[in-house]
Amino acid sequence: MSHRIDIELTSQNGEVWTWRAAGAKQPKGSVESSVLYPGAGVGDVIRAEAERFLDGLKIVSVIAPRNAGMAKAETIEIHTKELDGPQVRVQYAEGGRGRRDDSERRGPRPDRAPRPDRPARDRPAGDGGRPDRPARPPRAERPDRPDRPERPSRPARPERTDRPKRLSAGRANRDALIDSLNPEHRVIADQLFRGGIPAVRQAIIDQNAARRAAGEPEVPGAALLALAEDLLPKTRSADWCDRAEAALAAGSATGMRDLRALVTQADSVAKDDASRAMSARLRDAMNGRVEGDRTAWTTEITDAIAAGKLVRALRLTTKAPDPAAKLAADVQAHLIAQTNQALSPTASSDLWAALIGAAAEAPFRRDIVPVGMPADASETLKETAAQASNRIPALLKVLGLTMPPPPRRMTPPPPPRPPARPAAPAAEAAPAPVDAIIDEAASSSVIDSIVDSADDAAPIDASAETAAAE
Repeated sequence: MSHRIDIELTSQNGEVWTWRAAGAKQPKGSVESSVLYPGAGVGDVIRAEAERFLDGLKIVSVIAPRNAGMAKAETIEIHTKELDGPQVRVQYAEGGRGRRDDSERRGPRPDRAPRPDRPARDRPAGDGGRPDRPARPPRAERPDRPDRPERPSRPARPERTDRPKRLSAGRANRDALIDSLNPEHRVIADQLFRGGIPAVRQAIIDQNAARRAAGEPEVPGAALLALAEDLLPKTRSADWCDRAEAALAAGSATGMRDLRALVTQADSVAKDDASRAMSARLRDAMNGRVEGDRTAWTTEITDAIAAGKLVRALRLTTKAPDPAAKLAADVQAHLIAQTNQALSPTASSDLWAALIGAAAEAPFRRDIVPVGMPADASETLKETAAQASNRIPALLKVLGLTMPPPPRRMTPPPPPRPPARPAAPAAEAAPAPVDAIIDEAASSSVIDSIVDSADDAAPIDASAETAAAE
């Protein structure tokens, strides 16, 4: 599964060239000189066929530019001497016949003598054939050449029935809104219906340009834009109602794109009971269509699995009717089991390759686990499986390959640390207030007096206690 890419040759090292994507730094890689064209040079931008593998892109072929291999045109420098006078002379031959017009050229030439070795031919005027050759009969009268069969007319191209019709909205609500406005506001509303605020702004620019050319004063653009901003919600609501009525009248012929657009705009446009009722009907119609498409899609996949058409079933899984549609869990598990069983050594190479190609695009491709490669697997089949291994990881084990490690993440270097600031000098201790010093001294003196008195009273208490004990 190759794809095209524009590459630029950056350097050459022997038989290997390096390349990078044209105009970018990534992706990049190397390519052998045998793949390139003769005369390739550094800086050439060429179109190449690349195949994607787990370790990067591989260039398999290149398309040489038109001017590749063409030698540069060589110029010859001519040195001449400077001559005085005219350098070109024209001399007519004497006795020349001069120029002949068409009548003389077609008629006889009396100045030329007849040649006896050639018989004179008398051709009738207006007939380019020879007199001795009979006229060719028409094709219908020649039995040796039958008439050509009439070319069958080209069959008419059948009309597509699956293409939804374009929504054709009416003008009932729009005309009703315009009729309800003042005459000076109708022009602004008409421009809003045509292109919104940009159309009004452009109309103001054109009108002011015309007035300046005629020498007349310009119109107040700011006031007109403010009026247009006030009328914009009404015009949007009227336009939405016209399109909603047309969609409801068309029924199932309305495209899903138009239905989704109308339902999405209903939240900001539907302001009255009538528009809200139409919004509810449109939402119910859209939900019914979505459920019907999902049911039909699941039924088609189930029928393909039952009929043994696994390739078709796998391809149908990639064609969901809407982005939110998902295959039922039981149907998906059954399809995965059938696909794994079909990817066995007993399967043919063509079926194996078709199944791998379809399974590589399926949403559950990582759950595909083949049983084994076919016994008569060719190199082409192995290369196809190797290309699909980046989408179906289980193919690596079947091919006997190992998954390369993920690319190393290039983390930016840490920013340099700012230089250390010098330590600030220690601040000198501020002198304590006088009141604090006095309090501290008083407290220390009181404590010392209490301790001294305690020491003096200790022996008296001890003798008293001894006397009492005796």
